[in-house]
Amino acid sequence: MPDALKWDSRLTVMLNGTPVTPIDSFNPTFNVPVQPLHSLEADNVAHIVQPHAFTFTMAVKAIGAAVATLTGLALSSTAFSIGVQQAKGSDWTFKNIAFNDCYITSVASTIVIDGVPTTTFNCICLQAVPA
Repeated sequence: MPDALKWDSRLTVMLNGTPVTPIDSFNPTFNVPVQPLHSLEADNVAHIVQPHAFTFTMAVKAIGAAVATLTGLALSSTAFSIGVQQAKGSDWTFKNIAFNDCYITSVASTIVIDGVPTTTFNCICLQAVPA
């Protein structure tokens, strides 16, 4: 039986190579639309590949200045990247993840009575390079 995974590494929002905040949840969506092409003689004779899109939603604990910094990035349309911050161990599938040229498209906060509030950011990524 393999050892239990110790999640010592985290995805982190990076701005100019400097960590801004760790990410609590990360939900990516890849979209690679393909449309069938028909002719008068037959159906599905070819296909047209449309531009791909990569969007994601990330949640961050609203503690300290991290949410204010990310909201400032959203308001100024400043690009950021997502990186792996590893304390110890090698428990991630990828050695490195390069989500570059990311932009925040919307922000929503969740206030809770008992616990830490979280802020959810909807984002788009213009360059995703897994390694």
